Amino acid sequence: MPEPGTSKSPLKSTLAERLQHVVDNRRGAQKAVPIDLGRYLNESQLLALHSLESFGWHLWFVRRPLFMQPVVVVANSESTQHAQLEEDGSVNLKPQLHLRH
Repeated sequence: MPEPGTSKSPLKSTLAERLQHVVDNRRGAQKAVPIDLGRYLNESQLLALHSLESFGWHLWFVRRPLFMQPVVVVANSESTQHAQLEEDGSVNLKPQLHLRH
């Protein structure tokens, strides 16, 4: 039975819709930007983030792989350019990240 407001049955969803559902389930209840940043960012990263925000950059997401250090990613105001905020507070404009678009 289709969900209210949709005409598709769950079995006839597109591949993109099914893949998005898998991604959503994998992330679970975790948000892209956690509320408790102090748990994931060190003091150098927090200071650098505050400085970057004055230039229009914002925290885009924090990747939290199991048993590894979190990866902090920032983006410019238009989200057309991204960078990795390193542990020492430096900004890596050419990070080796694999991002989905």
